[in-house]
Amino acid sequence: MIFQQLVNDEAGCLSYLIGCGRAGVAMIVDPGRDRVGDYVALARRKGLTITHVVDTHVHADHVSGNQALAAQTGATVYIHAAAEAKYRHLPVEDGNELRVGTVSLRVLHTPGHTPDSIALLVTDDSRGPEPWFVLTGDTLFVGDVGRPDFGGERAAAELYRSLTGRLLVLDDSVEVYPAHGAGSMCGRAMSSKTGSTIGFERRFNPALRARDEEEFVRNLLAGLLPTPPNFKAIIERNRSVAVLTRPAPQALPPRGVRELIDEGAVVLDVRTSAEYGEGHVPGAVNVSIESPQFVERCGWFIPPDAVIVLVAASPTDPGRALTGLSRVGLDGVTGYLQRGMTDWRGEGLPTEQLAQISVHDLATWREEQPDLVVVDVREPFEWDEGHIAGALHLPMREAVTRRGEVPADRPKAVLCAGGLRSSTVISVLKRSGARGPWYNVSGGMTAWLKAGYAVVR
Repeated sequence: MIFQQLVNDEAGCLSYLIGCGRAGVAMIVDPGRDRVGDYVALARRKGLTITHVVDTHVHADHVSGNQALAAQTGATVYIHAAAEAKYRHLPVEDGNELRVGTVSLRVLHTPGHTPDSIALLVTDDSRGPEPWFVLTGDTLFVGDVGRPDFGGERAAAELYRSLTGRLLVLDDSVEVYPAHGAGSMCGRAMSSKTGSTIGFERRFNPALRARDEEEFVRNLLAGLLPTPPNFKAIIERNRSVAVLTRPAPQALPPRGVRELIDEGAVVLDVRTSAEYGEGHVPGAVNVSIESPQFVERCGWFIPPDAVIVLVAASPTDPGRALTGLSRVGLDGVTGYLQRGMTDWRGEGLPTEQLAQISVHDLATWREEQPDLVVVDVREPFEWDEGHIAGALHLPMREAVTRRGEVPADRPKAVLCAGGLRSSTVISVLKRSGARGPWYNVSGGMTAWLKAGYAVVR
């Protein structure tokens, strides 16, 4: 057996190649749309032909590459019947067996995260009759379990029964490989480790410590993070027949961009927060392309059907952004601003600025300006580890829905861990009509702590 895990560090997505060197065939499990070329190239390097493509469920955080991969390779797509997929595929049910040469994969139906969730119990017949590992999809993670976003208590109860009746009955030595790891929105406390064993998870996974179904459901639903607004749109994309070709974005002159903005286009500025601060197109959303979870942040704040115009600093950034955005179904990239902000300013078109202040400025202003509001946009666990006394906690993903809590008539200094998320939040709040003045704290809490300023824990 040939086995390789493919990690998308930015999104926390995990895909798998399982092949048989003797038969020269391979299966790809949970392919991402933006990595199709990588799967084909990897199989070719190993002398394998991709014959099977399997999704462990209808994904909500990224667009699947199953149809594109099948179109390139002629492989058959497999997904559980409950997925209600509208594209060409073969449905699988609990107990079905898929074979790749000497490798057998038994389908375990594990509803809970989604009704169609499956796990694949893998046995290498050339090695022995005992299962070697299980691909758990989004049912069991390393250090966590799947979130029951769309089914509430019923789905949480199903997840408990799937875990206890399908996965935790396996031998302790069976290895565990999930569909997501740290950085994904599909769980709450996933480990950065991308593999485990049934025995280790049974002993150390906090989500599996519940004494019964009732306690498991109660714990799982407590403090569940907000569901990303684009999840339902991505699910629908993953059930539908895919559009496999997209027009390439064009370099657009400033006046052309202005016309698109007047028609409702969203400007996505992928430069750094400092570059954005020096001058940007009014109303532009700032998500630096170097941000962790760049694509997920874009998916959170940009409507899935939006027409998008990019503003970039490097000539390679529009291509990078386009590839990433396709993963979350943001296919409306019409073009990018030719020669960036240089030409925009040259045409005399309006610009806005966002002041960048240091943590030393912030410390001084807190003493001299009693009306200053410090807004902390980090996650709850970051806030608990240490925050500035008197700060308003407004986690990034809740910023727009809770914007009414931000005082409109006072200056606001916004910070995160390093200064990227805070710039994004300010940009989306400004776009939604929230009034300033706004200040982005460069270096964020990392710089605040390094400078020795006090925090509350």
